[in-house]
Amino acid sequence: MPPDHVHFNGSVNLADAESVMREIAARLPSGLRRIPDGETGDRGNWTSFQLQKFRRLSWLVPAQPPDTAEVGYNPDIGYAQAYVGSYAIFAALRDQGVIPAGVRFQVEYPTPLASISLYIVPEQRQALLASYTRAVFADLARLLSEIPHGEVAVQ
Repeated sequence: MPPDHVHFNGSVNLADAESVMREIAARLPSGLRRIPDGETGDRGNWTSFQLQKFRRLSWLVPAQPPDTAEVGYNPDIGYAQAYVGSYAIFAALRDQGVIPAGVRFQVEYPTPLASISLYIVPEQRQALLASYTRAVFADLARLLSEIPHGEVAVQ
């Protein structure tokens, strides 16, 4: 018996969000409830997307020198911006009939501790956790202010 629904999570090894959405929609013509953008590009390796953001914090000193030094810091953690762009692709594909009506656009945020634990030395994690958690929720609020709530699923 074929499954009546499938849950996708994480990065998809395809070139871009449109390729991911088209592939998923083509392979699951029925039972599709949510569709992610596949975390392609800079977000392709789960929380490594956040490492570049952490490197911009002048008060965080790398335990080992980074490969490239980045100047400046933007407190925007970047997920909302990426997802709003992917949502435009999702909406266009839905309007074209590629993605069935009623399917929600799925966004995926790592927990704050997951992002911090991979890149921040243990003795400094608590110092960053509260402010980073606020940044994650602020990013999510920006996203939800731009995408209709009935069309998004947050993981």
